[in-house]
Amino acid sequence: MSFLVQAVSAALGILPRGARLALGRGLGRLAWLLRIRRRVTLGNLALAFPDKPAAERRRIAAAAYRNVGAGLADFVGGGRLPPDALDRLFILDGFELFERLFAEGRGVVVASAHLGSWELLAAACARRGIPLNLVTRSLRGGANHELVAARARSGLREIPARGALAAGVRALRRGEVVVNLLDQNMLPKRGIFVDFFGVPACTTPAASIMARRTGAPAIVAVAVGEPDGRFRLKVQGPFAVPLDGDPAVAVRAHTQALCSALEAQIRAHPEQWLWLHRRWKTRPPGEPR
Repeated sequence: MSFLVQAVSAALGILPRGARLALGRGLGRLAWLLRIRRRVTLGNLALAFPDKPAAERRRIAAAAYRNVGAGLADFVGGGRLPPDALDRLFILDGFELFERLFAEGRGVVVASAHLGSWELLAAACARRGIPLNLVTRSLRGGANHELVAARARSGLREIPARGALAAGVRALRRGEVVVNLLDQNMLPKRGIFVDFFGVPACTTPAASIMARRTGAPAIVAVAVGEPDGRFRLKVQGPFAVPLDGDPAVAVRAHTQALCSALEAQIRAHPEQWLWLHRRWKTRPPGEPR
């Protein structure tokens, strides 16, 4: 199985980008037709957009499946592109803000989400010589193994979720960049509840804690797809962490600000978010699952 996945990855790297994206969208459409995690996806959309007609939510869901397939095919195959070809895929809005903050030498905390081409964005930044550390969960299986390998080829450094806080603080103190994906469900012992689409969502506070402990600036960055096939990098911030008062209150308020900024981007581009993930799985104490 691993050999087959590697062969598919190599083939994706050879295909022209248009063909690679078409293949990825086709695989995403197949997953939708096979009802893989369809109930989860439509349930998430019902929570996030209760006022939208069911037909509109189904349209967004089907488009999101195609986007996931295209994004994975683009990253796995596009990771073999030369740096200049990868750079041409991005329109950089606000990148000068990121560069200015990075040049200050305090490191940068980046809050992002599974929106647009999150993997390709990280690869593009790494290839520009930016020491990028991505907090990730352990991935198993042949397909996931190739995804991890593609990240390594692109220059990304992975920080395992277990022990990520200490490792992230060390990286920031070296003046590096640490990326946290704030749109993933967390277990109660590792997360805090903030509002996400008006629904309490258990969220990692790691980005805010890292920024508070180190003084590193915190920004929100996403890369959303454009009609011409390129991606537009959008950077917001910095989001200051209150340094006085109750640390738990400060971290919660800061995490909420980051999540609200990410939610606004997802609302603007709902077809490009990973609705397949059980974002609201963990519920507050006393609330039914």
